[in-house]
Amino acid sequence: EAEQAPRCQGGGGEQGDMPRAAGRRARGEYQPLGNVKRFPDTLACVCLVFEMDEEESSPGGEVSVTQQIRQPLVDKLRAADLIVRETCSRDRDEMFVIVSASEKRQKQVAEVMGKRGLLALRLRQIDDEAHVEKNEGALCPFKAHLTPLYEWSSEGTLFSSYHQTQILEYILNDEDERVMGPQLVQKEMIEPGNTPLDQLVSDGRVKLFFRMHHESKRQELTRKWVWAWMDKQPIEDIREYFGEKIALYFAWLGYYTTMLWIPALCGLVLTVAQAWSHHTTGSMDNPWVPLYCCFTAIWGIVFTAGWKRLELAYQYEWDTKAYEETEQERKEFIQDPHTRQAHCEYKDEVELFPDPTWRSIALCVSAGAVCAFITAVVLVVSAIAMFKYRLMQVFEPMGIAPLAKGIGGVMQAVSIMVFNKIYQVVLKKLTAFENWRTPTEYEDATIAKDFSFKFVNAYFACFFVAFVQNNVRVYGADMHCPEWHCMPELTITLACVFAVQMTVVQSIEVGVPVLKARHREWAEENEMRRKLGENATIVPLSEEEKQSKMEPYDGVFEEYQEMVIQFGYVTLFAAAFPLTASLALLNNCIEIRTDAYKLLQATRRPKHKSCADIGTWGSILDIITTAAILTNCALVGFTSHGLFFYLPDLTPVERVWVTVMIEHALLLFKVILETILTEAPAEAVSAYERRCFLRDKVLAECEFLEPEDGDVAFFTDDDDD
Repeated sequence: EAEQAPRCQGGGGEQGDMPRAAGRRARGEYQPLGNVKRFPDTLACVCLVFEMDEEESSPGGEVSVTQQIRQPLVDKLRAADLIVRETCSRDRDEMFVIVSASEKRQKQVAEVMGKRGLLALRLRQIDDEAHVEKNEGALCPFKAHLTPLYEWSSEGTLFSSYHQTQILEYILNDEDERVMGPQLVQKEMIEPGNTPLDQLVSDGRVKLFFRMHHESKRQELTRKWVWAWMDKQPIEDIREYFGEKIALYFAWLGYYTTMLWIPALCGLVLTVAQAWSHHTTGSMDNPWVPLYCCFTAIWGIVFTAGWKRLELAYQYEWDTKAYEETEQERKEFIQDPHTRQAHCEYKDEVELFPDPTWRSIALCVSAGAVCAFITAVVLVVSAIAMFKYRLMQVFEPMGIAPLAKGIGGVMQAVSIMVFNKIYQVVLKKLTAFENWRTPTEYEDATIAKDFSFKFVNAYFACFFVAFVQNNVRVYGADMHCPEWHCMPELTITLACVFAVQMTVVQSIEVGVPVLKARHREWAEENEMRRKLGENATIVPLSEEEKQSKMEPYDGVFEEYQEMVIQFGYVTLFAAAFPLTASLALLNNCIEIRTDAYKLLQATRRPKHKSCADIGTWGSILDIITTAAILTNCALVGFTSHGLFFYLPDLTPVERVWVTVMIEHALLLFKVILETILTEAPAEAVSAYERRCFLRDKVLAECEFLEPEDGDVAFFTDDDDD
């Protein structure tokens, strides 16, 4: 039988046997050690992945090139009083250097970070019965002398795994000389905008850097979040583990899904009414259609206004109201050749700004590209409509004309997905071309261009059937609906487009990251069997190797994009397919859990990101809500015949006036409701002010405990050399 694939580990002891300082081994004397224990569960880790060449992989070989690159960096990590473990991959082509820090080291670095406003913990809040009120204390910059007063994380440690990885990156990137970092790269060798870790990856000395999942917390979240279908989402735990940006997305998605129960139930009632109407009269028009259109428009208004209020409550709870004022410049902006410098007199420092001429040119190019894509969508949708019309003429004598409508609907759905995929690639290049300064500016510009195109791409097929097909000759052909009544065809188009996209997107979203990781493992195992023999025993992947093969998390942009487009399908064409809300509800109940699974099990742990709100997506929801008022009123007034159940003697002119009156009434309701609900909930403001008062009181009472000499450099190795 072939020999088992070797696995090596090395370096250091546990926290109680922490490496003491510089260079335990000379650079050519690295010997892998076996049976090294893992880090204790209280310590979070980051991982640096290095290449291993064949010389290093061969036992008894001389010092290899990859070893000469890696070992000085590992020695520097140990010299910076960090805990280091080294394990090699099962096929011995990669070395994983796992880095952590003792609690003592964490506290001393956190003290420096707290003084710069980079790390804050929540103070413990105790009620009248001496019980700790979880997550009720105010956030306070970390100060070591206040340690007994801080609330411990849900992971059972003072610093959560997020805070620990933040501390580790602060040390590794040498962001403050007081923390005695490892100085992995000389400052003069670092390109503008890069951190030392970025530079190591850019230079090729480090293959990959990633934050490792905290295993016990990951399993807890999997149990409480992924598989707990009937329970509320643990939003505070999500915020603690992933950050405010991801937590706010799931809070919004949970709120949206909860609100969907109302139109979903009403839509089911309307569907039954339409089925009965079709059975008795041969038409799906009935008195409930106009009411449901108006109700959906009102629901959209209440939904967006309610979210703004809830969003403000989260800002007070998480203390993120001033987040955007503290944003740093993007690395890509700093490194862009079209970024200019100017001296700011009142700040007495150099400030960066984009070249105005280049920005103007870039915006014009972006606008032209978006218009070109929109034109292409209009032409393709019209061509598919023409194909469907010709197909219906062929199928109608055979009595299967609805099949042609279904084929046309599926073609429209495929066209939408293809255009989305192509545009996504172009969109990234356009936004990078514009050279935005901060992450928020970059994201807002991306969202604006994305929605400008995808609003047309996603909904134009339905707009075409509802408002164009009866009134405009397309490619010289009159394609008006049978008996000039387009609601049945609109129903089939919307159902096909929505159902196909929902199924395909949901499958791709989770399936692709999982399949990519599985494919890497499968390819590696096949290569190992080729080298060692078919009967070789392949050892399982270590946790660090498994996580290194995962896909990086791309952020919440595409998640918001998918849900906001879905919100448009639910609200814009409510009466055409009332089951849209029910299908969206079913999809979202699955979406929450699959998104959670993807974050925890299928992708590497993302960088913790904060935010104050959902950004431009909130404005887009407002736009869709206003558009929903217009489209639903137009459906009631012009596409369906529902108004005639209430006003059977309407003339065409009176029909227009009634439609305009309904539309104006709904717009007025929207303005009034948004005016009422613009302020944060009084209880959230009151709780925030109470927390701040108690925090200031505690800080004032403990001020005498703070060491006077708090800025001296430190070193945590207490042992004598």
